[in-house]
Amino acid sequence: MPVQDKKRAKLIDVARLAGVSPGTVSNALHNTRFVEPETRQRIEQAIQALNYTPNIRARQLRTGKTNTIALLSSLPLSIASGASKLGFMMEVALTAAIMALEKQHALILVPPGKNPLDTVTFDAAILLEPAENDPQLLALEQAGIPCVTIGRTPGITTPVPWVDLHSATTADLLLTHLAAEGASQCALFVGNIRRTSTLETEATYRLWCEGRQTPVIYYLDEEQGETAGYQATHQLLQDNPEVDGVLILVDTFASGAIRAFHETATEIPQRMRLVTRYDGIRARESQPPLTALNLHLDEVARQAITLLFDVLAGHHVLSSSGQKPELIIRASTRT
Repeated sequence: MPVQDKKRAKLIDVARLAGVSPGTVSNALHNTRFVEPETRQRIEQAIQALNYTPNIRARQLRTGKTNTIALLSSLPLSIASGASKLGFMMEVALTAAIMALEKQHALILVPPGKNPLDTVTFDAAILLEPAENDPQLLALEQAGIPCVTIGRTPGITTPVPWVDLHSATTADLLLTHLAAEGASQCALFVGNIRRTSTLETEATYRLWCEGRQTPVIYYLDEEQGETAGYQATHQLLQDNPEVDGVLILVDTFASGAIRAFHETATEIPQRMRLVTRYDGIRARESQPPLTALNLHLDEVARQAITLLFDVLAGHHVLSSSGQKPELIIRASTRT
């Protein structure tokens, strides 16, 4: 195919060279409708030959769309800030941003807090770990903005499309490891907000306790962040001195717990074994480093973006399988 270099190629030029309509080129570029593989190949060859790049600004003016995806989190700043801000959300954001850009969309991070629609404009959203009756999810629904979630929305029969985080499997892996490393009495620290990860972890823990021990569960105020983990740990040592293992679901709580155990000269792991869910900077840089899980967030993000563009294309989708977590053993459970 000949190369045009005199002026910037337009979409209609691509259509003429590929022998298709401009609408077919648009469908191939934005995955809005099915395009036959042979036709798509001709379009791609024409794009390369003409060195065509979409005029994003013109399309935005014409359609009223911003070509922007918002990455939202239902977790409060007390959880998402500090060392955690370099972890969970950013791991998701990097892969999601790269994939979105390949489809001529930008990704923006919206800090937790107020209704995101009051501060920024976007066409679609990914929401991390929605809570039951999540106000952000409700606002998106009322505004007619397509959304997918990472983690299933609890408490509703038909949730918005989601990527599975395998919370029950996660809890079972961590509890099984605690027992294998010699913990005879295990406690559970979870947040006080109803999320699928919290509910499935607690259900798995209660099932695990059957025939072993009486459940010891502390529900921590997410708004208090590390302080909640610190205070719960002091309470645990006072009320349940027989406990020698703790599953702390949120790494922010785990940081507070570590501080309390150090203050009370509770040796880890000799006297107390600790595990947390997310293998982020808090887990890796803790003293001692915490046994945690690789949640494969790059793959989770890839599936979330794929799911979202399926929704934008009008496809009927329900969920994506995510990827099973892998245990990473560190000094908090094994000497």
